[in-house]
Amino acid sequence: MTGASRGIGRGIALGLGEAGATVYVTGRTLTGRSAHMPFLSGSLEHTAQEVTELGGLGIAVQCDHTDDAQTRAVVDRIRQEHGRLDVLVNNVWGGYEGLHIWDERGEKWNAPFWEQPTSIWDDMFASGVRAHYVTSQCAAPLLIEARGLLVGISFFAATRHQDTEGIPYFLAKTATDRMALAMANHLHPHGVTSVSLYPGLVRTEGILRAPEGAFDLSNSESPQFIGRAVAALASDPNVFGRTGQVLVAAELGDRYGFTDTDGKRPRSLRSEWEG
Repeated sequence: MTGASRGIGRGIALGLGEAGATVYVTGRTLTGRSAHMPFLSGSLEHTAQEVTELGGLGIAVQCDHTDDAQTRAVVDRIRQEHGRLDVLVNNVWGGYEGLHIWDERGEKWNAPFWEQPTSIWDDMFASGVRAHYVTSQCAAPLLIEARGLLVGISFFAATRHQDTEGIPYFLAKTATDRMALAMANHLHPHGVTSVSLYPGLVRTEGILRAPEGAFDLSNSESPQFIGRAVAALASDPNVFGRTGQVLVAAELGDRYGFTDTDGKRPRSLRSEWEG
């Protein structure tokens, strides 16, 4: 489970922990607060502890997934210590950092592409798309041995470009979806399932810090909800029939019958983005 110090990654780890899984959680913040975003709480050790408290086994491994050597070392450790990898969830994403610290990247988030700093592109493709690709490369042999599940976390921004969405954001999410399909094609002979998975509006630490009224949270999700979606997919004996697809957590809730932590079942945002 990559990018699991906080936010959606933490929530996915907890969802897998509920299901009794051994979860290796990776990210840059091992303890305390992030050096990159010190105003956001969350650490790998805390996530791992919560996974264990929920009935799984959480193992915290510090890793900057923009460093290929660190990524390879994590996968090698999993092979040595655990001997198998049933599910890989690629969640690393640096694209929102400028919004959280509100530097030039945040100020130019909705500007025309020629006015945006190139670092917005670099954040999304280095800390998002490339990190997903390299982690998948390293983990593929283990997934093949287990006939496992590969999940890339994406978003509805990939479905169409809106006036208010930057081109790097649109292209990074589109690339994540297309990568899931391309990897599904390569992994199909080996029985490995590869999908892209969309959350809805998630009540992450960053979203909850936003000014009051900035987001309509009436149809929002806890981070753990998408974790329950991943757990449902991992436990589905027929999941291979979904390989190459783009899936929506809320729609999986309807299909598999799981709810959010508050007992509610969020609605899919598909109609709002694709209508």
